[in-house]
Amino acid sequence: MIQLKSLNIQNFRGFDNIEMSGFSKINVLLGENNSGKTSVLESIFLLSGISNPQLALNINLMRGLNAAKSSLKYVFHNLETNNKPLITGSFSQDTNRKIEISPIFEKNIVSKEIGTSLHDNPSSVVSAVSLPEILGLNYDFTIKKVQEQNKTFKTSLRFDKEGIKQMLSSNYKEDILSTFLSPANINTGLSEHLKTLFVAKKEYIVNDLLNKFDSKIKGLYVLPDGIYIDKEGIAERMPLQLMGDGIRHFLDIVTTIAANNEQNFICLIDEIENGLHWKSQELMWQTLFALTRTANIQLFITTHSEEMLESLTNVLKQSENSDMQNSVKAISIVNTIKDGFQSYTRSFDGLNLALENGMEVR
Repeated sequence: MIQLKSLNIQNFRGFDNIEMSGFSKINVLLGENNSGKTSVLESIFLLSGISNPQLALNINLMRGLNAAKSSLKYVFHNLETNNKPLITGSFSQDTNRKIEISPIFEKNIVSKEIGTSLHDNPSSVVSAVSLPEILGLNYDFTIKKVQEQNKTFKTSLRFDKEGIKQMLSSNYKEDILSTFLSPANINTGLSEHLKTLFVAKKEYIVNDLLNKFDSKIKGLYVLPDGIYIDKEGIAERMPLQLMGDGIRHFLDIVTTIAANNEQNFICLIDEIENGLHWKSQELMWQTLFALTRTANIQLFITTHSEEMLESLTNVLKQSENSDMQNSVKAISIVNTIKDGFQSYTRSFDGLNLALENGMEVR
């Protein structure tokens, strides 16, 4: 099983530099608003999908930005394109990955002379150079395994009059699957995941969990025009869209993991508490433990909900989940005045002790 063990992020989004280590099977990222939790997920997404240049646009789309060339600058720290993002990760099986992103500019840079004010020497001029327009991104990525030479690849994404063009690396085959689940893209892959489970005769997994979420739900069906819920007391099956955000969010996470539990899979979940009533939060953790216990899956989860953290420790205290205590880490991201961005890792015992003593960990 391939797992990310440590991560270094430079010049990406709001990070100038941050070093993170000690990752486990299930990693819960904590921090104040605008501390960079989502940016950490995005950097892992780029690193684990290292050969796909479209991902930079995808992460911008999930933040509500347009898929336009003007949005490409938002991956650069402080929006300065000379700050080239560099993301490095150490994985299990003695593998290191590194990806550097650099801008592609238009070739012709126009310069012109601008006269000075009347108070200056009227014969003097200054040369002004218009800032070149960013047209795309170049990606240089390296895979390094112990006792093997570095393997370096290049990809790119570029806008032109015909749209978006990608240059891919034909001699690279990815061995990690990664998915980013956020409130902005809820249920976008749900139909395909459900079809995968139905073909494998594993739809019972979803139906059983939905019944635990709401005892009146009797089944779920994928029909040509959408996904329908069979709910007790209602004459017709209901479109999933009529259900609340909580059950849709729960279903999205469950089906994504259940449909991909036989691969090297990294699942990134932003704002896991979104739409979940506090009574459903323990079920969410119980479900994650059950689905990931024996699967080749690593989770990175963000939350700023104290209730979500308390439900996590409550579930881990249960005897049937004690085997998962060493598989969960809580990682706080803090922007310190003296040392910049720092990360602090807590085990289950550390997180439980902090919560019991009223310490702020979010």
